[in-house]
Amino acid sequence: MSDESLNHKCKLLLKEPEIRFAGFLDMMGNLVEGSFREGVEPLKDDNERKKMFIEAVLRIRTRQDFDENLGPVIYAAARRKNVVTFTFLFGDKVLFVSAEPHVDIDKTANKVLKLCSI
Repeated sequence: MSDESLNHKCKLLLKEPEIRFAGFLDMMGNLVEGSFREGVEPLKDDNERKKMFIEAVLRIRTRQDFDENLGPVIYAAARRKNVVTFTFLFGDKVLFVSAEPHVDIDKTANKVLKLCSI
């Protein structure tokens, strides 16, 4: 999928008021496309976000070891005090989304899946 197409998907997601950040990561944890919604103040600096992205990719890759018996992971979510994070496998990329802490995890995940055609 082209970077332009990934960028378009991020922009669609960032139109949703509950989405703080949407970005596509390569399998090394590098941000390929994505950004914060306008007006959102990041909770972590660039270095901390990079560590978080690497960890997210490692978790996805580790979970794939169980796909044969359990089936593939559709999404993973973590509810924290200040934010909810989601990861979705998207071809050879990982879609990383952060949302406001009050969101309904399943509704938000399903919205992301629909908007990105996953």
